[in-house]
Amino acid sequence: MIVIPALENPGDISWSLPPSKSHMIRWIALASQSEGVTEIQFSGKPGDDIHSMADCMEKMGVVIDRRGNNWFVKGAIKEEISKGQTLDCGNSATTARIVTSIAAGLGETLQIDGDKTLRSRDSSQINNALRGLGCEVSSDRMPFSISGPVVPGTAIIDESKTSQTLTGLLLASPGYPEGTRVHLEGERVSRGYRELTIEICKSCGWGGCLDSHYFDIGEWVVRAPEFVEIPEEISLLPLSLLFDRLHGTKSLKVEPVNSDPRIIAAIDATMSCNGGQVDLRDASDIISPAAAILALGGGGRIVGSSHSRGKESDRIGSTCRMLSSFGISSEERIDGLEIPGGQSPISPPKPVDSEGDHRLAMTSMVLATSVGAEIDGGRICSITHPDFIEMLVGDGESL
Repeated sequence: MIVIPALENPGDISWSLPPSKSHMIRWIALASQSEGVTEIQFSGKPGDDIHSMADCMEKMGVVIDRRGNNWFVKGAIKEEISKGQTLDCGNSATTARIVTSIAAGLGETLQIDGDKTLRSRDSSQINNALRGLGCEVSSDRMPFSISGPVVPGTAIIDESKTSQTLTGLLLASPGYPEGTRVHLEGERVSRGYRELTIEICKSCGWGGCLDSHYFDIGEWVVRAPEFVEIPEEISLLPLSLLFDRLHGTKSLKVEPVNSDPRIIAAIDATMSCNGGQVDLRDASDIISPAAAILALGGGGRIVGSSHSRGKESDRIGSTCRMLSSFGISSEERIDGLEIPGGQSPISPPKPVDSEGDHRLAMTSMVLATSVGAEIDGGRICSITHPDFIEMLVGDGESL
């Protein structure tokens, strides 16, 4: 349990953003399959999800020097070391999809596992795609075993559910044979993350394209650059903006750079919304703080976020419940939330359940800085931002 008091001097808070886990996890995946050494530089402290990805690659024989703000990744993956390993993906679904896809190309039987929250999530999207490529997968819930190798065939991906399946297959495709084909279906969501995967693969030597509903992957040589710089985690920016709306401050002293324009557009739409709509088709990760921002402002409706129901929590329902804990009303919709404006938080009469969701926990803690609250499971914010609690209230108060 974390006790967050109402802050007496919120203007003293200096906000920081950790390194982007989306960028860093993808770069670790490809650098691990390259024969050289890649230096990964960043500011801030990497979250637990990033360490989970590094842990899995090290179990496959990759050497990663994790000292300070410059990590050095020395590939390549070794099948003889990987054999029989249990690859623990922690809380990271992105890591799980990538690691499962890489394991499928090795021709060994490996175990894929994660924490309690990840075990509760459905892995059928990636697992069915790999079954279409000849792999045996024991279950669609972790822990499960996967046995390769991948054989030439066709994997089917529904892009209306998540971009992580495509990301996993594409980042693992250097280990797949020629003749491997992917068929894409559905209206795409999280397009910025999809494009990030393609951009990073191209920068490492992949020569393919995804302009049609079919594309071929397999047997390409990864040539990762010697140096990579990781931007800040822009999806956490709305938390600082929520803090500022609560307290009338300007907590973020340094403007973020190299950001996903679709997420920036969604943040801008949230901040300027006055009873209208905010489409989170490409930015569903910000739904919890965005909903709180709308409630404190002119209200509005969040749409296009049905895929956020498959996150660490059903993030539409859990956001509604979290807001209710603070006396903030909202109405759940199939693809989002309807939120009246002009509201203010009140101190919750009982601990706020973070429901195993780090973004829910962080939004709860920001609201608590205005009215005080006990947050159950708050330390899960280290998944993305290990310094979050200390940044807000020092070390907080544990019960």
